[in-house]
Amino acid sequence: MDRLTKTAIMENFVDRLKELMYLIVAGIGSALLPVQDILILLSMGFVFNIFTGIVTDIHVNHARFDIKKAFSAITQLTFYATCVVFLNHGAKLLDEPQMGIVAVKWVTMIVIYFYLTNIFKNAKQVYPRNLAISFIYEILSTEIFTRLKETIGIKNNNDEKDK
Repeated sequence: MDRLTKTAIMENFVDRLKELMYLIVAGIGSALLPVQDILILLSMGFVFNIFTGIVTDIHVNHARFDIKKAFSAITQLTFYATCVVFLNHGAKLLDEPQMGIVAVKWVTMIVIYFYLTNIFKNAKQVYPRNLAISFIYEILSTEIFTRLKETIGIKNNNDEKDK
């Protein structure tokens, strides 16, 4: 085989590999398209959660950026996004698209709730005197119920065990 033939074979192989990659990307894109808005919402919550975590670590905990924490957050987001795609696509395969939509909404709202709770926990540490942030965090984290019980004089079982 001469050099020209080897080059032509290699170019043909590269062209076929590109076509295969386009096909794979298109397949993944078609699976993600129905849940695109959900994935954008999850990503927004993720980014804001990471941002407030970094600000809290720097200003409150006086810690440096931790790549392990960032990688853990990215893997968690990937897990949530994969669950969303799996639920949506699986429900379509079972011919129950409405059930998939409901499941995706529930998973998304649960994840967003925990992102929001963590965002307000970090904001409460950055702004400890801000009553609105503290109040919203207490509502989201259900600490408000502990405060209400203390206000009306109900003691926790944990308080009695400590004495």
